[in-house]
Amino acid sequence: MTERNRFFKHVFGGGFASDFGSDAETILAGNNTVVIPYLVDAENLVYDLDGGPIKSPGTTKLNSSAVESGAYVYGLVDAWFSGTTGAPVQKRVIHAGTKILKDDADGTFDDLFTGLESGKIPSYTMLEDLLIMTSNSTTDVPKSWDNSTAQSLAGSPPNFAICTTHKNRVWASGNAALPSRLYYSASLNGADWTGRGSGHIDIDPSDGDIVTGIRSYKDQLIVFKGPNIGSIHVISGNAPFDFAKNPLVTGVGAVGHNSIFNFRDDLGFMWADGSIRSLSATAAQGDFAQGALSAPISKWIRTHLNITKANQFWAANNDEYGHILFSVAINGSATNNYTLMMDYRFSPVRWAIWPAYLSGCVASVVDGDTNNRRIIMAGGVDGFVRKYNQATGAIDGTGAINYKWTTPFLNYGNPIMLKNIEQASLSLVAENNNTLTLGWTRDSNAKQTVNFTQSGNAVLDSFTLGTDALAGGAIIDLWTEMTDGGEFHSIQYQLSESATTKTNIHGFGVSITGGGWSTA
Repeated sequence: MTERNRFFKHVFGGGFASDFGSDAETILAGNNTVVIPYLVDAENLVYDLDGGPIKSPGTTKLNSSAVESGAYVYGLVDAWFSGTTGAPVQKRVIHAGTKILKDDADGTFDDLFTGLESGKIPSYTMLEDLLIMTSNSTTDVPKSWDNSTAQSLAGSPPNFAICTTHKNRVWASGNAALPSRLYYSASLNGADWTGRGSGHIDIDPSDGDIVTGIRSYKDQLIVFKGPNIGSIHVISGNAPFDFAKNPLVTGVGAVGHNSIFNFRDDLGFMWADGSIRSLSATAAQGDFAQGALSAPISKWIRTHLNITKANQFWAANNDEYGHILFSVAINGSATNNYTLMMDYRFSPVRWAIWPAYLSGCVASVVDGDTNNRRIIMAGGVDGFVRKYNQATGAIDGTGAINYKWTTPFLNYGNPIMLKNIEQASLSLVAENNNTLTLGWTRDSNAKQTVNFTQSGNAVLDSFTLGTDALAGGAIIDLWTEMTDGGEFHSIQYQLSESATTKTNIHGFGVSITGGGWSTA
C-alpha cells in the first residue's frame, strides 16, 4: 500500500555554508523529522541551542551625539583602572578621526589625544593601571594614560604598532625599522624599555614577513607572523634568563593583531586569505585550509571579503551567547563595513552574516546598564559606539533588521518522483504580532510565498510593541493551507521578516502528497 500524504517536521542541523552546494540529501531522523544539514544563506540571525535561527539582537547607541562629526570609529577598548580604594573605575577608549577619546562610562566622550594620523590600526594593553595605546602609524608614537595623565609613553620605547601583556610585562612589536623584533618591558613597568629586565627577541628576521600579532595564551606568548609566508612561534619562560622561542608551524599565521580571539579552550585567528582558524587545529594539522573554522564559508569569503584590508579586521568574543563577531570589509570597501558571526557552541561551528550591523571595530565591554554584564560594543562608521545584545529586534530602536534564512533544495529521498506541497507550519515563540513570509521554490519555478502572522495570548488591541511577548515564551505551531503549493521533484524553503521586532523560529513543517512512500 502507498501512503499518499505525509507531514514532515524540519529542524536545523547546521548553519550558513556557502560551499556545500544548493542541493542536500534529505536526512530523516525518525518520526518524519527532516534534519536540514546547512543553510545556503543566513542573514541577521543567531542560533538557539536546538539549532533554531533567531533574529540577531538589536542595538542601541552608547553616545547620544556622534563623535568628531560622524567620524569612523576604528578602535575600541574597555579600560578599567583599579586605583587604591578597592573600587575599579571603568573608561571606554576609542580611536575616531584624528583623536583618541574616552568616556567615564556615561556615553560622553572627551579628548585624550588629538592630531593623530587618521585611520591607522590601533592596539591597546593595560599594565599596573597604565593604559598603553599605539597604532601602525610610523609618525605617531605610543601613548599612555593612567586615568589622570595622558602623554606619550615614557621610558624611550620603540615605535611599536601592537602590544599585549604577558608575565607582568608589556610585549610589543611592529617597529617599521625592525619588523621581526619582539620587545618586552621591565617587569611591572610598561614605561621601562631600556632598564634591567627589558629586552627583545628577534623572530626569524628577514624571512619575508613581519610580526602581525601577539597574544598571551596558556602561560605562553603566541607570536604570529605574516602576511606573506606565515608562521607561528611560542615564547616560553618566566623571565629574561629563560625566555625561549620555539617555532610551532610554518605556512600560516595571523593577518592582524585585532582579529586574534579566545574561544572555548582555544585561540582563533584570521589568516591573509581571509580564512579563520584555530591554534589547536593548526598545531595538529599545519597549513590545512580545509581544517579552518571558516571552511564552510570559503566561497563567501573569496567572493566578498576585501582581504587587502584584512589586517584592520577585528574579532570579539560574545562569551555569554557563545559566538564571535568579526568586523570586516567587504565588496571593495576600504574600511570595515560588515559583521560576521561564528557560533562556537556547536561542532562544527555555525556561521551567519549580519549585513544590518555596520561595525568599524568590535570589543567585549562590561555594560553598567545591564547589571555589569559583558556585551559586545562596536565602533560605528558614523561616529557612534553601539551596544549589541539588546532585547529589541531593531537597530538603535527604529531601524528594521532584515532577517532571512534559506534551505538547500530537498528531495525527500526520491528526486525522480513528483510530490505536491499542500500545507505548511512554523514552530516559533510568538514574540509579537508581526508578519513572517515563508517562500518555497519548486525546481526551476519562480518562488511562491505565504504569510504567517504571529499570534498568542496577549490582547492585540492592547499589545505593546517591544514589551509584550505573546504566548508566554512557549513554542507554538502556526498553520496555513497552500492551495497553490504545486508539484515538485526538489524544493527549497526561505523565511524572511523585515520588522523592528524579534523573531524566534525553532522549526517548520510541510504536508506533502505523492512520492510513493510505503507504509511497510
